[in-house]
Amino acid sequence: MVNVLLNGEETVLSFLERPDIDYLDDAVMVYIIVYACDDRPSFDRAVNILFTLRQKQHRHQIIIFDGNKSDLVRSRSVTTEEAKAVAVTYDCKFIETSVVLNVHVDELLVGVVKQLRIRNEAEVETGNAPTGCASTSISILKKIFKKELIFKSSGNLYI
Repeated sequence: MVNVLLNGEETVLSFLERPDIDYLDDAVMVYIIVYACDDRPSFDRAVNILFTLRQKQHRHQIIIFDGNKSDLVRSRSVTTEEAKAVAVTYDCKFIETSVVLNVHVDELLVGVVKQLRIRNEAEVETGNAPTGCASTSISILKKIFKKELIFKSSGNLYI
């Protein structure tokens, strides 16, 4: 579990690591599909997972395509441009990180929270929002911040 504070509101993220695509669950809110920038087979597996997710109609779920080990520039076997093209093709967000050097890890976590909040705002606008306390909290936040839904782009986790 990781706590993320964004705009004065704390969110707790729980992560579940699955190395295969046999575990696809509609209850999962965000998939972070990770590959190693210096490992072409891991990239190919990640693309297959993206394909499977989209083919099984997981359109409502947020998917972030993460190229880890971005610090290993000389041994890179997957270009940033190639990975971005895959993200656009499969309608998901894209980021490159280096867990070892802690590069863009915070941006990834904040991006996950931001994507969840954007989705919740969209559900409120379309009437598909959860009912009860969660719905009330989201409505209040929306009124306070008066933010409109922003169309997403694959390279920016904050929209």
